[in-house]
Amino acid sequence: MSYTMVTYTVKPGREEENAELVRAVFDELAHARPAGFRYAVFQFPNTREFVHLYTDEGSPTGVQALASFQAFVAEAPDRREQPATVTAPALIGDYRTFNAPDRPAAVDGSAQDVADRRDDTARI
Repeated sequence: MSYTMVTYTVKPGREEENAELVRAVFDELAHARPAGFRYAVFQFPNTREFVHLYTDEGSPTGVQALASFQAFVAEAPDRREQPATVTAPALIGDYRTFNAPDRPAAVDGSAQDVADRRDDTARI
């Protein structure tokens, strides 16, 4: 299993555009449900910084095969202030960090999803 972390800052005013393109990737993932990898994207609060975490579990194509991901990366250099930083971090430990078995993989913003995240936050 390998891990990839990509971090970058988008240009001022491009935050929502970038987030919408990321959401399109997760919409496609929710419908296609490909196996062999895990993927999460975060935006730091009140910043223009994004972090992508990708875990390859042996996928033959990965997220890169998705049309929405190709659309996301097509003009990514134009949205970013400077080139993205790509690292391959070593996992030290993990306990049910993402995708608990009783929860869907995609965050859809529905009332149930918000309630689930609120419950998770209350446990911290």
